[in-house]
Amino acid sequence: MSRWELRPHVVLDREYDGTTSTLRAARTDMVACLTEQDVDDDLRERAELVLSELASNAVQASPGNPYKLRLSLDADGALVMSLTSRAHNGGPPPRGSWGPSAVLAPSGRGLMIVDELSDVVNVERPAEDTVVVTATLR
Repeated sequence: MSRWELRPHVVLDREYDGTTSTLRAARTDMVACLTEQDVDDDLRERAELVLSELASNAVQASPGNPYKLRLSLDADGALVMSLTSRAHNGGPPPRGSWGPSAVLAPSGRGLMIVDELSDVVNVERPAEDTVVVTATLR
């Protein structure tokens, strides 16, 4: 196997306006792309939920600022989803705080859901106002 075959193959790389009206377009683009790549239903459905949570978080954290979705497929069939967005309010909480502050809290479950549906979740801060959340799903 060559070195190139081991690298993830980018199948979607797109930027969306930071408004709730783009959430459906992002999901539709991703599902169409994964269907075209013959990704199985379970992985596609989990990826759709992960994208919904990450994109909603991005729009809520920084309304009006665009977010970028990048999907790659590894040689072993894993889907790697990266969502890059602005973070004016400090970004996501530390991993130990992923979840609602109280059982009946109206929000705060997004990253907890992403973590449960993914095999690996990484949060990076490449710049002060930028957050990249990468979820790997098998």
